[in-house]
Amino acid sequence: MRSVVWAGGVIVFLACAHTLVTLAVSARHIPSWLQGGMWAPDLFATLAAPPPVTGAFWISWGSFGVPLGLLGALVVRMGRAGQVPPLYVPCGITAWCLVAAVCFEPSPFATAAIPSIMLMLAWRRRRAETGTAVARVG
Repeated sequence: MRSVVWAGGVIVFLACAHTLVTLAVSARHIPSWLQGGMWAPDLFATLAAPPPVTGAFWISWGSFGVPLGLLGALVVRMGRAGQVPPLYVPCGITAWCLVAAVCFEPSPFATAAIPSIMLMLAWRRRRAETGTAVARVG
């Protein structure tokens, strides 16, 4: 399923681009992260008004980038195996990215809808081919 592989690749690209760009922007804070600079005795106060070192962590390494990249890699693997992810994967990504885009603009969140739509279309094609919602291999 070429479109599934491409969609997974786009997801991996978006995740890596986000993580690398935000790590570059946050680079001056990395030494503090590694020295325990974010350990907060008053966690709730820190979450309500995070200091720059904490905010830099949460927009880069602690963000959605790493798990989204792993999800994209899983989608690529599924596509190479002739499988299509279940519909809840692209629907969940679409809902997440559109709500985030509405809350935080300008941002590239809406770009995640592109591979999600590709996955929805692949799921629909597979369902039409097999007569079921579950992709079968072999």
